[in-house]
This record gives sequence, C-alpha cells and structure tokens, in this order.
Amino acid sequence: MRFMIGIGVIYGVVFIALSTLCGSTHTDPVIRSLKWNDINFLHTTDTHGWYSGHINQNQYNADWGDFVSFVTHQREISRKQGQDFLLIDCGDRHDGNGLSDITTPNGLKSTPIFIKQSYDILTIGNHELYLLENSQMEFEVVAKHFSEEYVCSNVEYKLANGTFVPFGSKYRYFETPVQKKKVLVFGFLFDFKRFNKGTRVTSIEEEMNKSWFKDTLQLFQNKVDLIIIAGHTPVAHEWPEFYALHKRLRQFYPSTIIQYFGGHSHIRDFVVFDSRSTGIQSGRYSETVGWVSINMSHVELPEKERFARKYIDFNKDSFLKHSNKTSKAAFDTPKGREVTKLIKSTREELKLNNLIGTVSMNYYVDYVPVDHPKSIWNLLTNHVLPTLPGSGERLIIINTGSIRYDLYKGPYTVDSQFIVSPFENKWVNLTVPKSVATRVVEKLNDASYISASRLKPPQQYVNNKNMWNFNQASSQQPLLLLEDISSSKSKTRLTKGYITHDDFGSDGDDTLHRGVVNFKIPNVVQSVQFEDESDHNIDLIFYDFITPNVLWALRELKYRVDNKNPDVYSNVYLGALLNDYIKQNLA
Repeated sequence: MRFMIGIGVIYGVVFIALSTLCGSTHTDPVIRSLKWNDINFLHTTDTHGWYSGHINQNQYNADWGDFVSFVTHQREISRKQGQDFLLIDCGDRHDGNGLSDITTPNGLKSTPIFIKQSYDILTIGNHELYLLENSQMEFEVVAKHFSEEYVCSNVEYKLANGTFVPFGSKYRYFETPVQKKKVLVFGFLFDFKRFNKGTRVTSIEEEMNKSWFKDTLQLFQNKVDLIIIAGHTPVAHEWPEFYALHKRLRQFYPSTIIQYFGGHSHIRDFVVFDSRSTGIQSGRYSETVGWVSINMSHVELPEKERFARKYIDFNKDSFLKHSNKTSKAAFDTPKGREVTKLIKSTREELKLNNLIGTVSMNYYVDYVPVDHPKSIWNLLTNHVLPTLPGSGERLIIINTGSIRYDLYKGPYTVDSQFIVSPFENKWVNLTVPKSVATRVVEKLNDASYISASRLKPPQQYVNNKNMWNFNQASSQQPLLLLEDISSSKSKTRLTKGYITHDDFGSDGDDTLHRGVVNFKIPNVVQSVQFEDESDHNIDLIFYDFITPNVLWALRELKYRVDNKNPDVYSNVYLGALLNDYIKQNLA
C-alpha cells in the first residue's frame, strides 16, 4: 500500500506541473520525430479488430485506411533514402470490436479489411486459436493471402485427413530489396494451452529442441545479417520464453543482430537483450504502431546508437507528421481511401452505429480503484449482474479479463457492446454451501494463484511500465516531459495517454501525454445477492470459460464437487445484460 501511495504522489506532482506549464491553450500536439536507419520497421500487434479506429477517443482517430496510407508513405520515404522498410504484425486479430465479433464466424468481415495492409512478416496469436472456425479462417484466408510472409514456427493446423501442417512457413529467409541484407525470420506463439482440437501449439522450449530448428540454424550460419523473431509473446524481462530462445540463437549466431517483435500483454515496451539485440512490443487495439530502426553499417556501436524506437499514436496527427504531409488530402492514398470506404460500408451493413442508449459518465477498467463510482467493476457487480435472470440466493463471479475496454460517456451503440464485453459465454451453476461459495473469490484472487491463471486483462500480468502504480517509475520521467514541453514553441494542453518507461528511457512515445494512474485489479469480482450469513446451499454462478478455475478453487477449499460439468444457468451473456441496463438506467 505504501508503494501505491508513493506513485500517486509522483503522479499528482506531474499533473500539477503539466497543468501549470501548459496553461489552457490547445494547439498542435507535441510529436517527436522518428529516427531512420539502414533498416526500418513498423509493428502492430493485438489489433483485435479495431480497424474503424477509436470512434469515441480522438487520441486514436485513425482507421485502417489511414494506416494503409501511412505505410505507403513510409515505404516511399525509405526507398528515397536508400534504406529498407518492413511491416510486421504479431497476431490477435479477433475478439474485442464489433467489426470483428458481430459476424458468424467471428472475423468474417474484419479479416478482408486487415489483409488490405501490405505486411512483410506476420504471425499468429492465441485469439486465432480459441475457436476452430477462427483457425480455419486464419489458415485458409490470412496465411494463404500472405503466403511466404506468414511465418509460424510452433503452431500447426489439422487438415481434413488428420495431418498437422504449419500455419504458413516455419521460417523465412530472404534478402532485403535495397540494402541487400540477408534476413532469417521465425515466428513463435507463447506456450498457449487452450487451443481448439483442430490446432496444436508446441512450447517454444520444446520446438527449439526439434531437429528442424537446429538444422535451420546450422544451414544459415555465416549467411545472415539480421535475425527477426515475430512472436505473440511478451518481450518483458520477467517473461522467460524469448530469453531462452535468445540464449539458443546466440549459440549459433554469437554476434548477429537480432530484433524481437512481441505481443499478447497489450503494453508498450522496449527491452535490450544484449548489445546487438532488442525487442519491441506495440500495445493493443490500434492504439499504437511501433517503430524500430537499426544501424547495420557499423560493426561496433552501443545499443542506443545502433537501435532507435518510438511508439506512434494511432491517429491522423501522428501519421501526417511522420509522413511529412501537411493536409489529409495530401496524405490520403487511393488504396487508403478505398479501405476507409470499405470500413464505412461494412459498419453500415452490420448496423454497428445503431444506437442502444446513452452513457452519462465514463466507467474505467483500471484508471480508478475497483470500488470507485467510476469503476466498471462497481457498475457490473452492484447494478448489472443482479439483473441476470433467475431468483433465490446466489453469488455471481466474472473474471476481469472478460471486460475488454472502458465504457465511455456518450452514444452506446451495437459496436460498443462488443468493445466492452465481446464474449458470449454461458452462465453455469453449482449448488454449494454459502460458507464455501463466499470463499471462492478470495481463493481465485490469492497471490499464489495469479501466476497460474489467465483471468485478468493481459496488461495486468507483466511489470507494466506504462502504468505508474506498479511500474519502476523513474523520477526522471516528469523531468524529461517538462524539458520536452518547455523546449517546444507552443503551449499545448496534453491529452491523456501513455507515458512509457522502457530500457531506453522515457522518450519513446511519439506524442507527449498527460499521464494516467492505473490500478491493479483482481483476477475475479463477485456480485453477492443474499441478505444474511446463515449457512445453507446457494447458487454459485460463473462463466463456463472459468469452470476449471472455479473447480480448482473448490478443491483447494477441500470441498468435493461431484458434478465436474456444472449445469447451464443462463444463456443471457454479460454484454446483453449491459445493453439492457444502459437502455433503462444510464441515459
């Protein structure tokens, strides 16, 4: 608790200082420039179908068509400067937005939009593997469309004859078009266990011990200038998988430059593996485009001179600035305009803009404590979950990872319901003594269980250096910010956003932001719907998705469960409950 208070004080000082310095005048945002080098990368990950942009957040107002135009301009800049440029995506293109999730199968309309972008390297995420139909679409549409650019080293797809084959290529070897650098690429998913029966994931540790991997490393020894790892795996120091891989790569390539691209935990991050190797992770939900450039020309350089990084805000101001364009008309490309039109017509076809209700205030996932009036958990447990059809004494549990985004003030549309709560999980029920039911949440939130579960939002699982409440907050952060702002020519009211502290410092965000405090949230929350503490049997209700977790907790509590397959309680999923509540109460 003392640590939390300390960070809160740091935040308060910065907020006051920025408010005083910036005044009330709003002009153009303060945007740091990109540093170009011999080879340059743009990187996306965890887009989760956010190709319309953030309609309710101007901070991220670019759509996929704008991004297509942006990449076109970066390729042209790179070509004119005699440099190479590569575009990379690290997976998770489903679950989190109406454009993706309203269709059956999920991604039917969003996938054709995604593949309009001209990726050079891409790989798979775990959200392509929960449902067989999503995996089929990934294999038959995305991997087939991108062909050799799709690299997936440790995930396989089962054909109709029962044979397992890789999603795309297990590796790629090519020469860059301008600098003629020889590049070896692998693509790895973290050790994901909940894949569907038509797919198979092998852990990175097990995969790199297979003969094909060793043979490939030996085959290209002394023939590689750069190794690229595109992975749906966090690059954070405390996540061990890439670091075990790095140790193996260095046995064969002790001095080769290695660049890692990561994903999954939904944060901005940049880490140094060694003097010739770094890794970047580029956020989530089309909020961020990661930028990395590498000086390949000089044999011995310190890492800060060899590598450069930026986290580009996914908005039109940043895209125009980095494309050297002064107007949207000059920035838009024919293909970009075509993709924007496709997004608009698809949204109309899917009726995503249809109004359900109006929300009178913002409700946050982790910008406020869980018991705060503006906490979405407070709203759900005290007001929404009690409306689940049924009667009698009961206790309802949801995992916090089932809510994907904040609920913002203003129009609440068909799209909004998928943005906040996209999962259509069934409610299941076990009848247990009240004295046992009331201890399940405590057990699931116990510190010893956190490392074994995946119940919270992804960004809550690592030492998130975007979040000042549990990061390694540096006292230099506010000083760097104030120095940047005071050196700018105009006074600017900063927008709220990421202030990322990574292995290179605190100047990685392309746009200067006013920081926000993020609070830790538990694995699960509960809605208690009984009046007294008398001990008798009640309904313990939870999502079928977390059935293994709840059964584990009951075993830990020494309660024997005869029914390992809980009874279905309701098919009215959480998003539908939220819709009805907003219609009736929040307008």
